[in-house]
Amino acid sequence: MYETYIKLSANELHNRLTERNLHPAEIERIKGEVLTLKETMRVSRITRTQRKAEWDKVLQPLRYEINNARVGMRYGGEMSPQVERQLAFGEYIRIMEKLLAMLDSPSKALDSTPIQIARDKGLPNDGEHWTDWIPARVKDKISLLFADVPVVPRGKRKTPFQRTMLPHQHETAKVRLLTKTRKEMENLEKQIQIQPTDARTAKLKQMERAIKIIEALDKNEAVPATWTKLSMGEG
Repeated sequence: MYETYIKLSANELHNRLTERNLHPAEIERIKGEVLTLKETMRVSRITRTQRKAEWDKVLQPLRYEINNARVGMRYGGEMSPQVERQLAFGEYIRIMEKLLAMLDSPSKALDSTPIQIARDKGLPNDGEHWTDWIPARVKDKISLLFADVPVVPRGKRKTPFQRTMLPHQHETAKVRLLTKTRKEMENLEKQIQIQPTDARTAKLKQMERAIKIIEALDKNEAVPATWTKLSMGEG
């Protein structure tokens, strides 16, 4: 209804409505509705952009691994144990392409984030990484297939379903997580100054260790959304 008005600035819209000799109250009503519509469209664009970024974090490493697996299938030429290699890589690629096809529609519709869908499905780690979408029994099956592939000279055994990210994704996620964690630490330190407790002190030590773990992550290692999802280990 207001398609022609949406592209106008506030002054341009006011002048256009005034030229129509509308009642001042009607002019204000239309201006208000156009403003509301513009804001709704702005929020929708931001939301869709954010959701696309969330889907990219899942799908880009998946596509990258599919390409890696296709290269791995060809590696070794005639020296390669073709039967075992073709079977292992073939099944690995099939599973990944099946997942890619399953996620194609929701990733294009952008009605939900992958985390929202993953939570509905009860997936581990809120589905942050594409490997979280693969059932454990399927991972075990594929891993056994790769265990049967003899290693070619100067080669190394392929490890499927590794939690890796593309370098640019890793760096962005790492900076974001460090910033978020340090901010949380600052707030916690202030709370400790006001009212120290054993629980708060213990949490601060955990966060200090988490910072070190985050800083030491390899350049293509998957970065979780929060420090609590890190594998803290002992120490």
